[in-house]
Amino acid sequence: MCCQDQQYIYTNNRAEKQHSEQIQLNFKMPNTNSEKGFTGINTSTRLAGLLGHPVGHSVSPYLQNFLAEKYGINMAYLGFDIAEGKLEDAVKGGLAMNAIGFNVTVPYKKDVMEYLAGIDPVAEKIGAVNTLKPEADGFRGYNTDMPGFGRALDHAGIDVKERCVVMIGAGGAANAVLCSLLEKGAKNILLLNRTVEKAEALAERFRSDYPDSRIFTAPLTGNADNTAKDSAESKPYLKSMDDISADKWIAIQCTSVGMSPKTDEAPINDDGFYERLDAAFDIIFNPEETMFLKKAREHGAKVSNGLGMLMFQGIRSFEIWNSLDVSDDIADELLSGMREEVKKNTVKKAVSRSEDLVL
Repeated sequence: MCCQDQQYIYTNNRAEKQHSEQIQLNFKMPNTNSEKGFTGINTSTRLAGLLGHPVGHSVSPYLQNFLAEKYGINMAYLGFDIAEGKLEDAVKGGLAMNAIGFNVTVPYKKDVMEYLAGIDPVAEKIGAVNTLKPEADGFRGYNTDMPGFGRALDHAGIDVKERCVVMIGAGGAANAVLCSLLEKGAKNILLLNRTVEKAEALAERFRSDYPDSRIFTAPLTGNADNTAKDSAESKPYLKSMDDISADKWIAIQCTSVGMSPKTDEAPINDDGFYERLDAAFDIIFNPEETMFLKKAREHGAKVSNGLGMLMFQGIRSFEIWNSLDVSDDIADELLSGMREEVKKNTVKKAVSRSEDLVL
């Protein structure tokens, strides 16, 4: 999910449409016109789905069913709203029904780990699981947020190898982002957070495993206005950036600041920060261009939002379940379709979760 929770609603339940207080956004099932595509659900169709609470916001049904039709996989992907205390039952039930696999979202990405037969080392390091694949003795857990973010960077043409990267935020999404940056060879990484102790705890989890990369932390304070923009002393995060390197930086925005409907907000406002960037990535995808990205673009940086990350983490789950590789051409087609779906569905009421990456 990283790719914040945008609270998109996918439902075919008429009663829910009539009585829900949430805004219902109906993402239509994709029509790919694929020669490989299956003709419909039958007795051989295998189940896949999303386990969470709530799950009405997810765009996973659109994404996964698009891929299933494109690759001729006879599976149906649904959302399952799992009540508190019922997660173990859901996992066992999915295994008994020979499900092809599941995604897991809030609030169960950590809790689900105790019900698994095995956990992939990357998911173990990040401390969260968002993908389950059945094996002989139970489900094995994976985290696709990390590779999804990495592939989204590649798709956007942002190369972090041997570069200086500043990350804004140290919540749940930041774990996968930091791991991906380290795997891709970022040289210096500066973690900014209003509570610097939280940033330091995140950094400490990864330092020993990546000795060739340096991870720094600094408080995100003094950023509310645009005064003294060239004064690093007045803004600790600018001083930290300058002390580490005079080179241009890549910035990754990992908080919910700027998400619809509060689109006029940015985690950092002063020009001095954006002048130090040559690329910026925001894991938010609604709006398409956040205030953070707008400021970065206006200062000459290459920018990308989080829709690609959302898509590629879902693609990685599909690849794990079906032991195949989704081509770049199919990914581009899917991304185009997802952009159109987002544009067609206007969010009037949204609840953000900065701690989660949602499929």
